[in-house]
Amino acid sequence: MPYGTKRGIRTPGQFGVGDYLGLALAGATGIVAALITDYNSKGEASAIYTINQWAVAGGRLLGIEAIPLYAVVLGMIAIGAGSIFYFQPITRQGAFAQGFGLLAVMMTAVPSDLAGGLEAISADLVQREFSSAEPRENKLRRDVAFDDSSFATREARVAASVQHASFTPDPAAAEEPRLVLAQASSTYNVSIRITFEGGLPPNVRSMTGSGALRGRLHNPDTQKTYNLFKSAGGRITVRGDAILIRAGISATQPSTTLWARVEAEGYAIEQVSKAARVGTTTNWTIAMKKSTTPLFVQRLGKSYWF
Repeated sequence: MPYGTKRGIRTPGQFGVGDYLGLALAGATGIVAALITDYNSKGEASAIYTINQWAVAGGRLLGIEAIPLYAVVLGMIAIGAGSIFYFQPITRQGAFAQGFGLLAVMMTAVPSDLAGGLEAISADLVQREFSSAEPRENKLRRDVAFDDSSFATREARVAASVQHASFTPDPAAAEEPRLVLAQASSTYNVSIRITFEGGLPPNVRSMTGSGALRGRLHNPDTQKTYNLFKSAGGRITVRGDAILIRAGISATQPSTTLWARVEAEGYAIEQVSKAARVGTTTNWTIAMKKSTTPLFVQRLGKSYWF
C-alpha cells in the first residue's frame, strides 16, 4: 500500500457526535503534549506563567482576584479542543498535530517573563554646601569620597558614614559649612532570611540551576519582579541553615507591600508579603515547610500574578 493512502475518511456531512468528540480529544491531547514540552524545557521561563499573569489582570477587571494556573491550563485545553471546528482536521492524527502546533505558535508568540537580578542596597547622599568668594561662573560641583578623620563635628561624623558628598561653592552662603541630608535614590532595602524545615538541603547550591529552587520578589507599585537567586549587585549567601539575601528594590512611594514567592522541591510553596519603607531595612524571614506534594502539582493550584 503506497504511503499516504487513507482509509475510512468521511466527508463533512458524515461526521457524527462521536467523531467530533474524538477529534476534539485528539486536539486537546496535542495541547497537553505541547504544554508539557514547553514546561519541561523552559522551566520558570515557560510562557504559561506569562499567560497566567494576563489572565489574572483580565480577571481583576471582572472582579476575580485570583486565577490559578490549572484554570489557565484547562482554558488552553478547551481552546485546543474547540479549534477543530475552525481548522476542521479530518483525522485524529491531524487533530493532534494541529493542537500541538497551535500551542507551539502561542508559546512562541508569548514573551517569557524572566525576572531581573537583585540590586545592591543603596546608601544616602550627604550634600555639603560651602560658601566661597569666587565668582558664580567659577563654581565647581564634584563627588568625592571621605573618611571620619576629615571632620571633627557631629555633623561631619554623620556624613562620614556614607560614601559620597557633593560640593557646591556658593558666594551667597554663610562662611560656616552646612550639611543637608538627601536621599540618593528611592529604594527599599530588604534583608531576607530563607530557612528550611529539617535544615538546609545538601544540594541547595545546585537546586537553582535545575529549577528545583526558585524565588521571586515583586514590587506592585513599579510592577517589577526580581529573581531572588540572581544577583545584579545584591548579596546572596548561605550561612548556617539559611539563605541570606540583602538587596535594594527601586521605590516610587514612601512605603509599599512587597511580595515574595519561594518554591523548593520537597517543600510547600510559600507566597508571603511584607511592608517596606524607604530609608529603613526590612528584615524578613521566610520559613519553608516540608511537603510530600510534588512541586508541579502545587504550582497548578497557585495563581502566578507575578
